[in-house]
Amino acid sequence: MTGSHPSRARSPGRRGNHRGGGRSGGGRSGRPGRSGGRSSGRDDADDGLAAALQESPDDDSKAIPIAECAFGEYELKPELVQALASCGYRTPSEIQARTLPFALEGRDIIGQAKTGTGKTAAFLVPLLQNLSDRPGPRVVVVVPTRELSVQVAKEAQRLGRFLGVRATAIYGGDSMKRQLAELNAGLKVIAATPGRLLDHVGRGTISLRDLDGVVLDEADRMFDLGFREDMARILGAAQGRRQTMLFSATLGDDVLGLAARYMSDPARVFLAPDKLTVESVHQTCFPIDKERKLLLLIELLRREKPERSIIFTRTKHGADRLAENLQKAGWGANEIHSGLPQKKRERILLGFREGEFPFLVATDVAARGLDIDDVTHVINFDVPENAEDYVHRVGRTARMGKQGRAATFVTPDDGIFLTAIEKLINKEVPIEIFEDFVHVVVDPSAPAEEKKPTGPQYRRTMHGFVRARRKR
Repeated sequence: MTGSHPSRARSPGRRGNHRGGGRSGGGRSGRPGRSGGRSSGRDDADDGLAAALQESPDDDSKAIPIAECAFGEYELKPELVQALASCGYRTPSEIQARTLPFALEGRDIIGQAKTGTGKTAAFLVPLLQNLSDRPGPRVVVVVPTRELSVQVAKEAQRLGRFLGVRATAIYGGDSMKRQLAELNAGLKVIAATPGRLLDHVGRGTISLRDLDGVVLDEADRMFDLGFREDMARILGAAQGRRQTMLFSATLGDDVLGLAARYMSDPARVFLAPDKLTVESVHQTCFPIDKERKLLLLIELLRREKPERSIIFTRTKHGADRLAENLQKAGWGANEIHSGLPQKKRERILLGFREGEFPFLVATDVAARGLDIDDVTHVINFDVPENAEDYVHRVGRTARMGKQGRAATFVTPDDGIFLTAIEKLINKEVPIEIFEDFVHVVVDPSAPAEEKKPTGPQYRRTMHGFVRARRKR
């Protein structure tokens, strides 16, 4: 039974599929969040996002023979093919296969692709292939979050290591001294957040003139976060002949308007609307009373036993409260949101990646751009008010074609948001209920009970019992 409002789910649906894996990380043993946290034996400096870039890129655990790397068919530099094989890139994903022929020719690109489809390599491979030998940074990738800037920089180093390419992440909250030292060390690729990038441009420590390429990654989220003017300033400052690529999970009028203003005859690589949420994600929604959402979440965790899950809330306060309630119920969880100090966010992300706890409670802004493998479940504890955020949330699971699960809790007040989501993804999200679990305490569509008539009421006075008067 399908539809677009919680009220349609008053009859049983199919039960949730039971997954393997166990209830791990219970109690407070895996909670680095509220008490300042564990650092896995590392110093704070080594725990930082910047430290991630200092890690050796020579992790060949996923390496395949060069002969099995189909990217060689694009006549790439041997060093680039060797790096792709060392990173385990066997065959191009859909966004890569459709982008590379245009991008390798130097054309501007507008690409629609959700996270987890391989779009980072879709723009890095052609930019590294066509990288010039002129001094200074040659490629600037603009991203909405600090975490994503580090992930892009790390991938650029991995793919460019046999070409001698160095990359770094530039973002606010990090040491300016470190960033200046990196910039003076012969960098070729910069992944930066808009504000800090413009700080460097204003100081004269980064020049955007005569670059080989500029990439706007997750452009829709940068619009959502208020970076409209910053993006226009960056593209306006990137004078000279350059290749410009723009990638976004959703392409609204704002994004397309920016492309029309600053791009030259771009090739358009649009995935079909139904590809916005990949077919390998099992998506359902649960009608639920607001007061019973926590009980439903615990029931879902108990039944499906997620190995690694991101649970989304709308607010920072909601994330704090939910993580604490899960801990009290014996489930290993930590919260991440923009209200936490950066060092604490880094420790929590590190703990989640290393499996110290299986459940990350997150807000949309904090989780944007996270690239964490093997997330089996995405749970929308709160329905996103922006339909496009649903696409980005679901993109945390089923990455690179793996199977995934997305469950959304829908209260009677959330029907309008669910309808907007279904309209955007061009499909209905099936309803699911647990037959032996009480989702709705009182059915709003049921007729109200008739009140039984009561006898007259009396009150005691100095003159005896007097019948009470009705208030007028």
